[in-house]
Amino acid sequence: MLRLLLVSLATILTLIPVTLLVPGLHELVQVQHHGSASAAHAFMTVNMLSGIIAVPLVMRWQRQVGSVRVWVASLLALDAVVFMGMRSAPTLSSLMMLRVIDGALHLPAITLLMVAANRLAGPRRGGSLGLLGSSLMIGVAIGSPLGGRLVDRSPTLVYLVGACVFVLAALIALGISLPHAEQNRTPSRRYVWNTNIQLAWVPLAYAFMDRFVIGVFVSTFTLFLGDVHQATGSQRGLLMALFLVPFALLCWPAGRLADRIGWYRPLVISNVLFGLVFAMYAPVPMSALPWLMVLSGVLSALMFAPNLLLTSEVARRAGDGIFGAFQIAGSVGFLIGPALGGVLVSLLRDEAGAVDYDRIFLLVGALECVLALASALALSRMLRRGELFARVPGDGATTDGGRVTARAS
Repeated sequence: MLRLLLVSLATILTLIPVTLLVPGLHELVQVQHHGSASAAHAFMTVNMLSGIIAVPLVMRWQRQVGSVRVWVASLLALDAVVFMGMRSAPTLSSLMMLRVIDGALHLPAITLLMVAANRLAGPRRGGSLGLLGSSLMIGVAIGSPLGGRLVDRSPTLVYLVGACVFVLAALIALGISLPHAEQNRTPSRRYVWNTNIQLAWVPLAYAFMDRFVIGVFVSTFTLFLGDVHQATGSQRGLLMALFLVPFALLCWPAGRLADRIGWYRPLVISNVLFGLVFAMYAPVPMSALPWLMVLSGVLSALMFAPNLLLTSEVARRAGDGIFGAFQIAGSVGFLIGPALGGVLVSLLRDEAGAVDYDRIFLLVGALECVLALASALALSRMLRRGELFARVPGDGATTDGGRVTARAS
């Protein structure tokens, strides 16, 4: 348990530095380096693009040379150096180049921490992976407000503090001892694959959609609050906190729930309900939005933790590489979400020329529901064919001719 807590602490610390930069985007790019608004947006995307490219390469190299903890510590230590370089970058182009390197170091480090959490999770992995999910969100929840305070004092402080946090995370990562990767082990007492990765698209599609919706949320929803409700900065921040805090706090209980009842029902049901709630953002009055934010955070936890458990089940059969694919799918979703949101804001207008936010949120919510129903159909077919199983009542499962015979929950 101590090793898993160290992984969680390292994960929190690894997420803080990159989210420190978000509140100071204007000061760091446009004021300090006289960049345009497009350059500021590029600053937030080039690191993700380089990370998408770096993740499969690092995952492959790590399998061939070195341990997970050494790779994580090395990546984080190098990212600390990069942050110090960004602090003293003389030009905008040099800043952007360092940002590219930052992404190529940071996203693989997060991916390998997910691998570490999975290896340490034990037989009841839902709660352990839920703790990982909580750690990811806590890092985001700490980094953004802290970054805002630092920027108010001095914009470049975010780089200095971020570098120090990376060094601390690297030192903690060095203290984590991990078991070797195991594949094709005895099936767990929860849903498992009895073939390789026939439905690996399911956790990857959920990873993509989760981050896609978040991308729409942080861009289009924020714009909607200002355009329609004339919300102040503090009101927008409060609404986002009402979304993020329940999300962060409830991932661990959601994982424990998945340990008890399996990942199938919470994953599908919560995604359908989240799609319905997302579609309600525009029609409801401002007074109802805080309640919808809290509900969205609760449902997000019920979506994310079971999907981590499903990804872990695939990894038991196909190896740790699925976590790299998980990160890539999520990153692509986060890149496409704001871009599509911008396109929809331009295209969907009412007769008076105002943005039709009702249709935008309805469309995104419908996409979430369609994904959930499509995955439910595919998974239910595997349940009926006996290719996917749940545990029998009690502590164990029995086998019949090498096949697990269990009742699907």
